[in-house]
This record gives sequence, structure tokens and C-alpha cells, in this order.
Amino acid sequence: MLNIHTIGPHNKDILDILIGSLLGDGSMEKDCFGPNAGSRFAFYQEKTNGEYLLYLHNEIALLGYCKPNLPQITSRKATIKTSPDSLRYIFRFRTFTYTSFNWIYYAFYTKNNEEKRRKVIPEFIGDYLTPKVLAIWLMDDGCFIKNRGVKFCTNSFTLKEIKYLGSILQSKFGLDFTIHKTGVLNQYNLYLPKNNMKKLIDLVKPYMVPTMYYKLGIKL
Repeated sequence: MLNIHTIGPHNKDILDILIGSLLGDGSMEKDCFGPNAGSRFAFYQEKTNGEYLLYLHNEIALLGYCKPNLPQITSRKATIKTSPDSLRYIFRFRTFTYTSFNWIYYAFYTKNNEEKRRKVIPEFIGDYLTPKVLAIWLMDDGCFIKNRGVKFCTNSFTLKEIKYLGSILQSKFGLDFTIHKTGVLNQYNLYLPKNNMKKLIDLVKPYMVPTMYYKLGIKL
């Protein structure tokens, strides 16, 4: 089912999920790049995070943006050098395609190369950054580090973009941040120090899947 001619506007519930996912592991696809082409969102998670992926699918399906059929597990060879013969098991699904998703696509992806676009942080991100968006981003791409706080894996963004994101977290939610090098040239991660944890937990826990509480350092 392709709804390439369907026009929004889209409500806050779906935008929270989509924007939060794009800050993390979520991605977008374009059928082609003609004037009438639509865009769709693609979601995937390792089997170990299957409950989170199924939560996303359920939310999006209830809102009418994807098929209700449960995502299937697929496998592919691991790319890490330590276990080249091992398999990775992944849950994956896509939304329907809409022309009214194009504004999000063109905001989050650079236009210098239609085939190999880089995901970027749009200038308007502050208008859409809510506690639920922050929770989705954390479940997607966050990591709790004992005695240090929470790390967001922002290495696909530029240093300028990461600083901009951090400044919004600070001004909008009162969250402090630091930026650390990853060890790879021009790649950086954004950290929320441990003295931010109570404030962060109060903001995002109501929107998180319980099996993902470990990303806040909380044991079930």
C-alpha cells in the first residue's frame, strides 16, 4: 500500500516517533527523486532490542502509518572482524510512503548527493524536541555508562551539529552536556553527565519501554 499522494499534516504522536528515530538509528528512503516521489521511514533493531522495535511498530501501526503485520526477523552476517561467520538477527519494518514526508526527508538529509545522502540535524529541531522524542532517541542510540552518565552515539553528525543539539538540550530541558571524541577522526559523542540523571529519568521514563530502562541505569 503506497500513499504517495497523501498529504498531511501529521499529528504530534507520529512526529515524536519519527523525529526521535531520525536522531538515532532510524532512516528514511525515497522511491525516486522526481517531483511526485514520496518518502518513507525504515526501522530496524537487533533481536535483543526486539521489544522496543515491536513497541515502535505497534505505535506506528495504530496511527495508521504502516501495515499491522508483525515485523519478521531476518538474519545477516556480522561485519565485525572478531566473528566474521556469526549471524545478526534483526527486526525490520517500513512505514507507508507519503509525499507529505518529503519535508522531513529533505530537512534531515543533505542534497549534495542524491544517492549517498548524509543525515544532518535540521535547524528547526528545537521546535520538535519533546520528552518523548528524547526518550525515542535514547532507546535508539543511547548508552548508560556507570559513574559517568548517558552517552548518545552522535558520531554520524558533525561537531557543529552536536554542539547545536547540546545547546537545545540545555536551553529546553536544563540538561548539561559534554562532547567527547570517539577515537575516529571527526567523530564525536554527546554525553549527559551523571548529575543530570534524575532530571533525565523524570523526563523520559514515562515514554520508555521497560526493557530499555537499562539505558538509564535502572534494573528491572
